[in-house]
Amino acid sequence: MGIIKRQSLKTSLVNYLGVFLGVVFFNFVFPHLIGEEYLGLIGLFQYLTIVLSAIPGLGLAYGLLRYYSEWKDEEMIQRYHRFALLAMSLALFVFSILIFLFREPLLNQYRHRSALFVPYWYLIIPLIVIYTFTQYLELYSMVKLRVAVPAFIREILVRLLLIVLLYGFAYRWLNESELVYGLVGVYALCGLILLGYAVRVLDFKWAQSARYWNNSGAWRASLAYNGSMLLVLIASNLSNFIDGIILPAYLGLGALGIYMRPLVLGQMIQVPYRAISQISIPIIREALVDNDLAKVRHLNRQIGLNLFLIGTFLFAGLVACADGLFALLPPQYAQAKYVLYIIGFGRLIDMAFGLNSEILNYSNHYRVIIYLSILMMVMTIAFDVWFIPLWGMNGAAVAVTLSLIVFNVLKSVFIYRRFGFHCFSKHYITLIVVMAAVIGVLHLVPFIAFIEHHRFYNALLNLLFKGSLSVLGFLIPIYFMKVSPDLNSFITLLVSGRLFRGGHKMEGL
Repeated sequence: MGIIKRQSLKTSLVNYLGVFLGVVFFNFVFPHLIGEEYLGLIGLFQYLTIVLSAIPGLGLAYGLLRYYSEWKDEEMIQRYHRFALLAMSLALFVFSILIFLFREPLLNQYRHRSALFVPYWYLIIPLIVIYTFTQYLELYSMVKLRVAVPAFIREILVRLLLIVLLYGFAYRWLNESELVYGLVGVYALCGLILLGYAVRVLDFKWAQSARYWNNSGAWRASLAYNGSMLLVLIASNLSNFIDGIILPAYLGLGALGIYMRPLVLGQMIQVPYRAISQISIPIIREALVDNDLAKVRHLNRQIGLNLFLIGTFLFAGLVACADGLFALLPPQYAQAKYVLYIIGFGRLIDMAFGLNSEILNYSNHYRVIIYLSILMMVMTIAFDVWFIPLWGMNGAAVAVTLSLIVFNVLKSVFIYRRFGFHCFSKHYITLIVVMAAVIGVLHLVPFIAFIEHHRFYNALLNLLFKGSLSVLGFLIPIYFMKVSPDLNSFITLLVSGRLFRGGHKMEGL
């Protein structure tokens, strides 16, 4: 657990700093400087890139993640790198041609309500190329148990450069086309920096001439797995991001620009999950290879509890502070307030189920994820098409949350039947009760006008006031009820000051 805690702590700090930058600037600063249509345009490019890049990626990065521990042969790994890079390059070439040939069906969905996207549609091609190779390098860093630097590039550096870019557009130093081309330039620069880190620090190399398929047994097994992961990735990306692609087709780019602000806030709950999952995957994978189910059970139970603790803490704070958060936005954004509640609840439920996806992905039952992911994709698309015309943005949020709950329940039922364990414990009930109590009590506290006729300062003061009450109201009872030994140890170190002075081992966190 030592390396998990060290890297998770570093990566969580990086992720939260990145989220802080994103929330402050993209949620609360730029909505006052830039029209929601331009914010929606950037969001649509990001969503399309993530969804479409799964196809030319061919699942090859996940094959490396799955078989790295088994191979333990540097020459074999280098052969795989060469094969993967060549295969992805060919797939990207073919996929780019297909996007160009079938551009009209894509553009027809956006011409009426999201016309701003149409002149720049072709820029999704370089963005897909950049994202595909970046994903491979990030997963290579993961198998090396070094996720903090890639997280810094992805979560902080990209955001800082985008902030500079958007300020340039807001103050008319850049025009519309320069903004869109600059978006591509930001991701290209960060991709090159990640490549330099992988080559120079993590010793990323590829074989010069030896073919990966010289080892017939290895390539057959890994290619079968890659194909399975390709289907999973396509289905999961569609499930997670299809709302941002369908919404502007029905309601326009401006609606997406508004929808994304509470969406980001709701997804903040899951930031620790991403960090802990990334560094836990190699440990779980190795335990499954060694058939050490006791270790997997222990990790799932311990990490699941801590994830749900963090999730309930953050969800309670978000709900309590919702009025103050939306008071910082232009008035038209208030229509998306319930999106925050719905998305936050869905992400909380996802965290409650622990590492069920990771366990299935790297077990011999990984094919189950394919079927469940396809089911989730179909449900999400169907719900989006059904709910968005009925309930607008709230419908998109309900579609994502409902399919996410069904997906997690089915995964956990399968794991329990096959492996005989789950991540739930009596402490979950304690966390739910404390969370509900904090939300209920703070709901009775109205928005307070600390300074008359000062909307901005009142919003900040209400956030500080309710946020402080939420932290104290949640952590104090959880600490004394000893729900999580990890949390108690961390608070003890924090209060004593030893966390900052040193003199303790990270394994003790």
